[in-house]
Amino acid sequence: MAEPEYDKLKELLDLARENNRILRGMHRGMIWGQIFTFIYWLFILGAMGWSYYYMQPYITKYWNTFQQASNRLNEIEKNGKAFPSDIQGMLEKVR
Repeated sequence: MAEPEYDKLKELLDLARENNRILRGMHRGMIWGQIFTFIYWLFILGAMGWSYYYMQPYITKYWNTFQQASNRLNEIEKNGKAFPSDIQGMLEKVR
C-alpha cells in the first residue's frame, strides 16, 4: 500500500473512532435524560398524591359544607318561587 493511501486510511479510521466516541456520548446523554425525566415526573406525581392524601380530610370537610350550602340555597329558591303567590293570596284575604 502506498504511503498516501495509508495516511488517508489512518485519518479515516481516526475520524470513525472520534465519530463513534461522540455518538456514544450522545446516546449516554439521551439515556440519562430519560432517567431524569422519569424521576422528575415521578416526583411531581408523588407530590400530587401526597398532597391529596394530606389534604383529603380538609377537602371532604369543605365539600360537605359546600353540599349543605347548595342544598339550603336550592330550598330557599324553591320556597322563594312560592312566595309571590302567597303574598297575592294574603292581599286578597285582606281586601
